[in-house]
Amino acid sequence: MPEYDDDWDVPEDRDVPEYEENSPAGNDPGDKHKKKLTWKTVLLALVVFAIVGSLVQVIARGGFGGALDTTGNGGGGTPKKGHPQERQEVRPPKQPKTIKLGNQRIPQASGPIIVLNPGLVTPGGKATIEGGGFGKKSTVDLLLKARASDTKGRAIGSVKTDRYGSIYARFTVPESNSGRPATLVAQQRGSANTAEAKVITGGAVGTARINKMVGRPGDVVSVSAHGFRPSESIDVFWGRTTGTPVTTLHTDSGGSVGRADIKVGVAPTGNSTLVLVGKRSKTTATAPFQMLAMYPSMKSKPYALKAGQRITLSANKFAPGERVLVYINRNSGLPAFTAQANGMGQIRDVAFNVPFGLKGRQTLMAIGDQSRAVVRSGFTVLPYSPSAEPSAFGGRAGTTLSFYVAGFAPGETVVAYAGSGSTGQRKIGTFQVDERGKASAVGSYRITAADENGVAFQLVGQKSGGIAKASINMSSGHGQND
Repeated sequence: MPEYDDDWDVPEDRDVPEYEENSPAGNDPGDKHKKKLTWKTVLLALVVFAIVGSLVQVIARGGFGGALDTTGNGGGGTPKKGHPQERQEVRPPKQPKTIKLGNQRIPQASGPIIVLNPGLVTPGGKATIEGGGFGKKSTVDLLLKARASDTKGRAIGSVKTDRYGSIYARFTVPESNSGRPATLVAQQRGSANTAEAKVITGGAVGTARINKMVGRPGDVVSVSAHGFRPSESIDVFWGRTTGTPVTTLHTDSGGSVGRADIKVGVAPTGNSTLVLVGKRSKTTATAPFQMLAMYPSMKSKPYALKAGQRITLSANKFAPGERVLVYINRNSGLPAFTAQANGMGQIRDVAFNVPFGLKGRQTLMAIGDQSRAVVRSGFTVLPYSPSAEPSAFGGRAGTTLSFYVAGFAPGETVVAYAGSGSTGQRKIGTFQVDERGKASAVGSYRITAADENGVAFQLVGQKSGGIAKASINMSSGHGQND
């Protein structure tokens, strides 16, 4: 029988004649050229088979992009994902025995434990879970609880421990966790081994860009934004984050806004900020902006007119769509009236009747209700200068006369007085003028003997305050009018 040496080599068959004689093909001359099966060949084949098997497993687990843990700290670099809606029962961690250290009690022995790195995670960002104390070569399920008191958690994946019972894997923090703490649970299947760690997230921060860095309310700028949720509505603010947004944008399937043209809103003059806030994710993005001051202008037409007549105002360069407060002869309290600026910040043909009682130079003040932009202008109220003519220039006692008047305010009441001075003046009649401020044969007056030296008349408009004067001279038989 052949002997084997110590290094597991097999004696060559050509040195053993018995092998050829006992072989079934020993008498075949062609067998002399065939290769003989050796232990080295078998061993080499086993090694090759093992290597090929390992490669097949790596490829089946997703290739070489992180499926293997080369750190030596745990098993499974990327956890297998669970169904996003799957919820599993959460086993509370076993309370360990404790000992006293000073005034504090600490666990007596180390049990399952996990930590997250980084400790403060952006919603939608990546975090690493590291831990130990689990069974070796076991499966650990990863669950996420919205509240620490929850008895069920959402499955986010599972990971295999290494031969030391350690885990090391990365996972994505759900975007729904924006600004709210959650609890990550790692629990071993078929075991009481459970560990928890807090997941602390800050509000997500996106990015925003403006094509113009300087402008004033009403200017049009182009905005692009990234880092929001897909198909999310975004509220747009200028210089604030509360109140009614100036407009609303919508992201695409990638959570971005490629380009959107918007109007600059109202904000304090100087350094300001464009603020975008996602309605669902509360993701915030800001961009600096230099807000220029607004210098509106205003004019009135006509510039000079009488009370009761109509005046028209026009203005521009207010904030688009804002309410404009118009004051007369003051700049506070209740405005005389309000006007609404159009989309270009303009006020067109706002008219009102000048009230009676205003005389001389008047000041107009217009203030933007939102922008507080101010413009000052004015107009002049002209006095009424009516005229009156008696129907007779003189006459004997008993003669009756009346008056022809013009220049009063349209439709106003006129009171006629005879005599002069505060003691000698007496009311002789009242009449109303027409829409042109005129009247004919009104204010009847009978001449008396006391009027032989003449008499003066005053006709006073009750709204306009205009005074028309007339007189008659009995000695000459002629009358006068002013």
